[in-house]
Amino acid sequence: MRHFMKSGVGLVVLFVAFLVLAVLISLDFKGDRLDLTENHLYTLSKGSKSILDDLKTPITLTLYFSNQTSTNLPALRSYEARVRELLDEYQANSRGLIHFHVVDPEPFSDQEDTATEAGLQSIPKGNQGDKVFFGLIGRNQAGDQQVIPFFRIDRETSLEYDITKLIYTLENPQEPVVAVISGLDVNGGVDFATHSRKYPWAAIQQMEGLFDVHWLGDDVAKIGKNVDVLLLIHPTDLSDQTRFAIDQYVLNGGKLIAFFDPNSEAAGDNSGMAAAPQRRSDLPELLKHWGVQLSQDFVGDYDNSLVVGVGPQRQPMRHIGLLGLTREDFANGDVILSGLDNINLSTTGYFKILPGTGLKVQPLLYSSRSSMPIDTHKLLTLQTPDQLMDGFRPTGKRYVLAARITGKATTAFPNGVNVKVPAPADKSPSTDKSGNAPGATRMVEEHLSPTRTSGDINLMVVGDTDVLSDRLWVRINDFFGQRVAQPWADNGSFLINALDNFAGSKDLISIRSRGRYTRPFVKVEALRRDAESRFLEREEALKDKLKQTEDKLDALQKKAGKGNKNLLTQEQKSTILQFREEKLKIRKQLRDVQHQLNSDIEALGAKLKLINIVIAPLLLTLLLALITWWWRRSFRR
Repeated sequence: MRHFMKSGVGLVVLFVAFLVLAVLISLDFKGDRLDLTENHLYTLSKGSKSILDDLKTPITLTLYFSNQTSTNLPALRSYEARVRELLDEYQANSRGLIHFHVVDPEPFSDQEDTATEAGLQSIPKGNQGDKVFFGLIGRNQAGDQQVIPFFRIDRETSLEYDITKLIYTLENPQEPVVAVISGLDVNGGVDFATHSRKYPWAAIQQMEGLFDVHWLGDDVAKIGKNVDVLLLIHPTDLSDQTRFAIDQYVLNGGKLIAFFDPNSEAAGDNSGMAAAPQRRSDLPELLKHWGVQLSQDFVGDYDNSLVVGVGPQRQPMRHIGLLGLTREDFANGDVILSGLDNINLSTTGYFKILPGTGLKVQPLLYSSRSSMPIDTHKLLTLQTPDQLMDGFRPTGKRYVLAARITGKATTAFPNGVNVKVPAPADKSPSTDKSGNAPGATRMVEEHLSPTRTSGDINLMVVGDTDVLSDRLWVRINDFFGQRVAQPWADNGSFLINALDNFAGSKDLISIRSRGRYTRPFVKVEALRRDAESRFLEREEALKDKLKQTEDKLDALQKKAGKGNKNLLTQEQKSTILQFREEKLKIRKQLRDVQHQLNSDIEALGAKLKLINIVIAPLLLTLLLALITWWWRRSFRR
């Protein structure tokens, strides 16, 4: 056997066996992939696969990427490789219903015109007017079209969600229905104090441009199955039948987004003909069965507090009840918050997670640890924001300001409710003994029995309604008679992202953000942060020296007298010379810090090169030598 394997015939047999094995593997395992990335970046989630399984009509996906004009953009080209390979995965899991191909829209070509007309965005490159496209166009059999204008690297964690949502929308092109129940004039109205028109809130206008919005009253008896998302904004004074309708809608698979508030500043005095809305909104019996409880207090947060102008002089003052949350206060991995940078809230409540409910409460927004609950009654006598600091003692806890809730729930109305419904026409008497006006529809009482338990509920709760008001996130300007909104925070996008996410299927909601393909150089960043902290110390020292010198110069100038104010004394010259020498010395120290940073990074790079160039090949060679030794030893037996 040993001599046969060493002969020419044996080598030919081995080569043929290798080819046969390769062909068998290509046939038997065609389409099978092994994803060894840390976060399984190339493996579709269960939600995406479920949506692909439900596809009934073909969908064409066309990736437009400017291959020629992006030659000097390595980060973008690397990300394009990941996007393209992920789209290959969609095609492989689509049962032949997704057709994917790539187009390079060369400058001044028909492909470039098609990309622009479809709504794809481009970024300029160089001074020659070249454009770089990196977007996706999806089309279904009916001719409907959806696009991702540009694959932004900062939305990398939401890449799978964005692609799956595009596919889901093409398969379900009808506009999602959002039903709204609100205790505030979010949709505009009349200001009875000034007899002028009140415009809809900018967030509501954005919502109406993207969804089929239905406005419900506070006495609705049933919420139809055609409603994709129920939106509650400051629900107050809801009737029993409406609260029962909400309860049953959620238990029967309806998706809910609710904005509550312990102190809604938007619920101001309507004056005159309309009563002022209640400042507090809550549905305690429903929230209890959803696993949370809304606080009576609002959250004061020093670290996230915003500075406001107070009084005629607009004196800057910190307001610990007015919060500006950033990414550090967002939950990791939730697509609702993907791409958002800051969300502002005002006198927001927080949610206590109730134990033993079996429900999964996933926080979305937190306060910082420099927070504490503050009694809302303190706002009644508040003159200036700094008064909130009286008695402020942070607890060191992070409070949940918004959360997702999923899992199996039970009804808050185990005995059902009695509701009033129109009497059947053939049973309506000619005389109405109930006191209804002649000709009015006669109402009769009917008992509704509940669905007692749910499958899986899907809802989101937020402890603030002011987050949607214009004053916290957008400036409204008049442009030739048109109202133009200029956002300065992401509050509106927070609402739209939530509706967008909840309006899809349960499978779409289940998709969370994924990991990043591009990995940071953690050690290098640690070295850089250490150096930057030393830079800051030096900068502070330089500022101190500068201030001391300026103070001394001012004092010397006063001593110089009016007649010599434009002449420099010897003492002043000496001081200036001393300052210049000190300044040069500190600059040299700054350069030394930068040099040390570069040397540390270079040393780290040298170590990595040693591993990649010497150690890794050496280990691979040793492994091959061991395999060869084992092979020869096996054939000698």
